[in-house]
Amino acid sequence: MASGGRTFTEDARRAQIIDCTIRALATLGYRQASMAKVAQLARITPGLISYHFGSKDELIAAVVAYVVKLATDLMVPRITAQKTASEALRVYFETNLEFMRLHREPLLALVEIITHDRHSPYAKQQETALTDIEKVLAWGQHTGEFRDFPLRPMAIAIRGAVDAVPGHLLNDPDLDLRGLAVELSTVFSLATRRAP
Repeated sequence: MASGGRTFTEDARRAQIIDCTIRALATLGYRQASMAKVAQLARITPGLISYHFGSKDELIAAVVAYVVKLATDLMVPRITAQKTASEALRVYFETNLEFMRLHREPLLALVEIITHDRHSPYAKQQETALTDIEKVLAWGQHTGEFRDFPLRPMAIAIRGAVDAVPGHLLNDPDLDLRGLAVELSTVFSLATRRAP
């Protein structure tokens, strides 16, 4: 058995369906990414998708969970490895934009879900993301690296800057994400640091 009482074969089939759903969302858009289109990409019947996921909502939830795990696996170990809050904030920008560079299709799929499904499972993840940023900001205030400011507005500003990037990537696939990460890091370093 693999995970959740499923066999390795069932896990492999679920992974294939998630991968094809990501491709359908990224290339066709949310409204056109039907179970039939996903089945066509996976070369399986729509009934087999229903067998593994039950409904489109369950499939979308699985896609969101997969993309979020992909991002957190890349980002969290590197952010938490930093010795100062200032460095953690810099790495936060670097790893977010690195994820966007390395995982373009999953990113676009997630953007499609967020844009077209107001009640998607990602809504809870947004709150988690803000809370995680607040922890880094509180750490920096505690150590004296950061000035005093309300945590939530600054966290929203930081998350808003990151969330603005995918829209620009759609119009400019060659956007310099490394350079942008440096600029965002610089802007928020200046915004958060304590005056000398």
